[in-house]
Amino acid sequence: MTPTDYRPPEKQAKRLGRWAREWASFATLPFSTKAPEKYSRLLYDNGFGPATSFGEESMFQDFGYWANSPKTLDEACTELARLVANEAHLSPDDVVIDVGCGYGDQDFVWAIEFDVKEIVGVNVAPGQIEIANARARELGLDGTVRHLLGSASSIPRPDSSGTKVTAMESAFHFPSRAEFFAEAFRVLEPGGRIVTADMIPLPRDQVSSRLRGIRPVGPMVHWLFMPDRKNRPTLAEYRDAMEHAGFVNVKLYSIRDHVFKPYAAFMKNRLRDPEMARVNPAGRIFLGNIGASFWGTWLDYVVASADKPR
Repeated sequence: MTPTDYRPPEKQAKRLGRWAREWASFATLPFSTKAPEKYSRLLYDNGFGPATSFGEESMFQDFGYWANSPKTLDEACTELARLVANEAHLSPDDVVIDVGCGYGDQDFVWAIEFDVKEIVGVNVAPGQIEIANARARELGLDGTVRHLLGSASSIPRPDSSGTKVTAMESAFHFPSRAEFFAEAFRVLEPGGRIVTADMIPLPRDQVSSRLRGIRPVGPMVHWLFMPDRKNRPTLAEYRDAMEHAGFVNVKLYSIRDHVFKPYAAFMKNRLRDPEMARVNPAGRIFLGNIGASFWGTWLDYVVASADKPR
């Protein structure tokens, strides 16, 4: 099944009905911040479903990595998946536990391009899990890739059952990064490795926006992406959380210059495509060039890696 199979043609009345349901989900999000898993299900199964994605032939729901000047969002997201794979040192011997797996696109890249032995995706959104497993079967990858319903704070895997843990543009949605790091440490075998591609608040003194002096703006943007105030770490706090979980050789670096600005520039043209008329207007504004140019100035995008001692 191609991604378009999950985006069936709609007449205007049906599309308006879908938009109304999506808006209703958006409206309930502020009341779900104390239940992060419910928040994520509302956001991804109800708010930003298959019809509200900007990819061309994929179902990635990421901002991508644009350092090598990809021509499409699909290519940029595939580049991000390759970056994570290279940081994780993926090999044919690996058992990867991919937490916050979405529709599974990065898992398929890793299975095909890196010949990984086994990939287990974990996600709290049942709709995404159902579609990801259907796509794995269609691609003939269901012997290698499978997706499970589960939480980052309680990964449904035995102790020491994986060689790599990944979280590609998903950890900022988790109830607690500290709990995720502890769970990642538990499920990794000795010598295993964790890699995240993640968003965190950008320090105020690094924000270039002319709105920097308006104090409520930054916290508002951070709340939109990280509803729980306790889950908005600085770089130093991120490192400390990984080390506190037991990881060593912690490395973090920012790729924000190769994410937000080029993504926003790409979306300016992407939204002119008639196909984008299917996307909820709220999604077009918030995740389009206007929204990304605004909120991207308040966020950092980091790649983090660390090892579990042998």
